[in-house]
Amino acid sequence: MRPTFSVLDTKPSHILDFPLTVQQQLWLLFLLPTIWLILLFIADIATDIAVGIELINEGHYFAGILTLLFIVLPSLLSYFFRLSTPPDTKEAKVAFTWLSVETAAFVLFPIRPLYCFAERLFWSIEAIRLEDPEREEALREFEDTRVFVIENYLFTQAFLQAGPQAILQISLLVLGTSKDSSTEAIQVLCLMTSLASLAWIAASYQRYETQVRGGRQQVWSSNDRSLTTLLNLSELDVNSQQQRSTGIKIMEEDNPIGSILLFSFWYFFLFGRILCLVIAFSFFPWAVFGVCLGHYIFTLAYILPTPQLSALIPVKLILAFVYIFCLVEVRIQFRKSYLFYSLFFFFTIIENISLTILWIFWAKWTGGWYYYCLYSIGISHGMAILFIVIYLKFFKPKVRRIQVN
Repeated sequence: MRPTFSVLDTKPSHILDFPLTVQQQLWLLFLLPTIWLILLFIADIATDIAVGIELINEGHYFAGILTLLFIVLPSLLSYFFRLSTPPDTKEAKVAFTWLSVETAAFVLFPIRPLYCFAERLFWSIEAIRLEDPEREEALREFEDTRVFVIENYLFTQAFLQAGPQAILQISLLVLGTSKDSSTEAIQVLCLMTSLASLAWIAASYQRYETQVRGGRQQVWSSNDRSLTTLLNLSELDVNSQQQRSTGIKIMEEDNPIGSILLFSFWYFFLFGRILCLVIAFSFFPWAVFGVCLGHYIFTLAYILPTPQLSALIPVKLILAFVYIFCLVEVRIQFRKSYLFYSLFFFFTIIENISLTILWIFWAKWTGGWYYYCLYSIGISHGMAILFIVIYLKFFKPKVRRIQVN
């Protein structure tokens, strides 16, 4: 049974105080983001493959193979996850067909996401072209493409491919592994696409669980799909005694400009963070290890007490590792989120500044490359601060609390 409300009712309808027309919503919230995802996905994989092949051709076999291995990791993990949750059937033919499809999707791993993106592109164009009620059906078909298998792959791709790839390519550039200028240029492109993929996921899932309670579509399998609308918030059975006294915290999705600002913030922030850690590690590895370990323990101690969404301890152990670089609200809902974010950014920037001062004054370094890195660290942090200030001042979605029975 289809819901009686429109898909557009759950989407941002204003930018600042300016209302968006239906056509503007369709372009800004459906078509253009889909085109961006297609281009980013293709560019990310293409540059990774190009760098891996070039490094192998130059004789840097370990670096080249590792670069290519990162491309396969998300698909491999998704494949194992799918095999652990087979369909509930006793028919051998159905089970064999399902296994064959999943194996083919693993071997030809870019095909399934690209097919999903093609569906989104088609339905977004149809929604722009049609009028209600056909337009509403097109929008619901678009939303139905946000299935768990695709979103889970894109999420793991960010943290198993894009993130490690960015760290690896910055490390190779700092070490001067390749002496070929064309290979270095491709490495820089690979770094840019990897950072963009990671920043996009970080921006998309920064307040995911809170936004789901505000109407954002549910894509993770940890909860019932009925949690996607405000109409069913009373069905939540999470820390019920506290909720009865304080209510449930909800948030709308970011509007298009807010999403761009948030993406830009994470792009520059992650670049500066990774560059700081990589350069300091090349001189003082134990100092970097100590800083990361302290950061990990702090974030883990903060999220361990959260009981929301039945998050298991192993999940929190993994999330705390992700929080060394960025924050995503998945499987848990942050308690005192403003305080958590403030502490995270404060300590992260202090760590970055301290590590940079450490190698500037106490490491033995020469060459203009390190001056370039120093300028890049300063500029990236400055740009990140600029984007987040504008976002928080003008475009941050309002957080509200609603009471439940």
